[in-house]
Amino acid sequence: MDNVLASINTVMDYDGFCRVAKDLDWIDVNVQHEDWYHTYSHHYPLGICLDLFTFPVEYIQNHLPEAYVRAVLSGMAIYEEWDADFWDIPKSQRIDCLTQGRRLYESYAIPREVRLILRDWQYLTGEMGFFADSNKVPAVKQREILDRFNNAMVIEIGGDYSGDYQYLAVQEDLLMMVSCGIWD
Repeated sequence: MDNVLASINTVMDYDGFCRVAKDLDWIDVNVQHEDWYHTYSHHYPLGICLDLFTFPVEYIQNHLPEAYVRAVLSGMAIYEEWDADFWDIPKSQRIDCLTQGRRLYESYAIPREVRLILRDWQYLTGEMGFFADSNKVPAVKQREILDRFNNAMVIEIGGDYSGDYQYLAVQEDLLMMVSCGIWD
């Protein structure tokens, strides 16, 4: 597990993220976005959003930093309402985007508080359950996601402040980014 944390740690600073992002092969990935904060009840101030990714067979196991960077960029496309393939551009344009748009890209890529803590699946399901239940997400909807990631490897990436949490969960060829916290 230490090698997993070391692998993710390589993209937890902006220079490391950029090294991977500029050379990233833009592979076909299935993306699903779940905004449980606004979709169900918007229970101020407790928020939760999930981004789920299905990668090609064995991609995550062989390319975890690249999978993380791909997930971050795909998440940016969702939240910024950009074209899903916005990063399928020449390397020179990628470098310009990463340089000129540093403040924007860095805000998505690197949490202000990087924590990198291995968590077990039960810990994350408890966190997700708390925020999902607070927002009145139906149990059947929660189970639909949780069952796909049963016993996933979980890393608490960090957050923007102490009441904000970002998690990475990996289950074979599935990757889930969970963002939850007190959003005010």
